[in-house]
Amino acid sequence: MTDKHQKMPPAQPHKREWHGTHHAWSFSPQAFRWISEQISGPNLLPLATEMRAWLLQRGHLSLMPPLESPINGGYTNPHTANGITLALLMSRVVNASHHFATTLMADDDEVGVEVERIRLYNEVLINSARFCEVAIKQLLYCTQIPVLSYQRMALGQLLESPCPFCKRKDGKKPHLVSLVGTLAHPFGLCLEFEHCAMNHMDLVNKLRNSQAAHSEVQPLKIRSIAESKAQLHQDCQEILSDFVHMLSHLEGLEQKMLADLAEKREAINHLKRSGLPAEDCNFNLVPGQPFVFNLEQANGSTN
Repeated sequence: MTDKHQKMPPAQPHKREWHGTHHAWSFSPQAFRWISEQISGPNLLPLATEMRAWLLQRGHLSLMPPLESPINGGYTNPHTANGITLALLMSRVVNASHHFATTLMADDDEVGVEVERIRLYNEVLINSARFCEVAIKQLLYCTQIPVLSYQRMALGQLLESPCPFCKRKDGKKPHLVSLVGTLAHPFGLCLEFEHCAMNHMDLVNKLRNSQAAHSEVQPLKIRSIAESKAQLHQDCQEILSDFVHMLSHLEGLEQKMLADLAEKREAINHLKRSGLPAEDCNFNLVPGQPFVFNLEQANGSTN
């Protein structure tokens, strides 16, 4: 991204009322990577953190760590590998759109440039939404929320969607659930998401659906080469400014979860090194709260 792009404030989306409820959740064992019975680390990578740093020219994008067995510290979170791939694709699209918008080529023609403008705009828009989806799903995978309840959801549904359990009951209008708000709630970030981040995600999702997905597409507008390239530059700047802003909120949530998992990892590994048997390790890992384990209570519950 250029210096001009970095300084551009994000577009102000229409503010709407979000009515999705937030549900309590706990971390699942798949939130961690394991080496035998010891936790080796979290089962996620800082996707949003790295993507935002790269866009602001403050960091690099990582490749997926070397493949390891799940019992030897390997990643089992399917959204992590997808996120790494989408981040690298996004970087190529951003670079390609910037180069095309700012470079005049000898073989440019009005029709070809306008077609390429729409193609690159679509790729930037679609991949912005897709990356947000995979960054959110990577975090959801670390919870006890059933995978089937969000696996096929697009960004708009992750923000707010009818409760799948109420939906199955005849004659009842389902209440709305926000999986994004649910993730943010235990870390005190839900109001921040509802008052800002979710409006920006909603804007990008609506643009994706109306201009770059399904059968919809921006119309061709044949004009001068300079005008088409200037339009691409402006449109991509606006999308990417919104994208960077959304990533700042996802980064905050990502970092809270990583720090929480690191603290719980140290506490659990200490208990295991101290001889806690596997049958007493059925912990309820509540996010945002210190991990406290009462050995006497655990022994009492098994007697």
